[in-house]
Amino acid sequence: MSWSMFVFREHWAHAHDRQQAAFMAFSTLYAGAAPAHREIPWLRQWQSSWAETADLQVNGLGDLRPEDHLTDDERVARLREFLRDYRSWVASVADTIRPLTGYEPDDLVAFATTMEAVIAGDTGHPHVRRRTPLPRDPS
Repeated sequence: MSWSMFVFREHWAHAHDRQQAAFMAFSTLYAGAAPAHREIPWLRQWQSSWAETADLQVNGLGDLRPEDHLTDDERVARLREFLRDYRSWVASVADTIRPLTGYEPDDLVAFATTMEAVIAGDTGHPHVRRRTPLPRDPS
């Protein structure tokens, strides 16, 4: 089984690749169908970049590059709102998604939950870790 990493500011976490792939596909589908999120240009641009970065990591997934898109606290708050809405949507359509796609609802929301924990710096989440600072150059 291969792993993905999500890194934002001072925290990072790992997740299963299948969780990242499911999140990338289904959250993009959800955002396109949800009027409140469809009209957020930076979110839609970020999601469209996921296909371009796919397969750039050795394990076949891409770097989501949150630092490039979550450039201020307002965007961070909007993403957290999106992640909460996405999880609610998955719960509401789980019985339909499961037989059509074979995905379990837990797999569809696991990466979103991990992303939010990293963004919030929640080291109480079992996968979230604080980044270790790089040693400073003594010169």
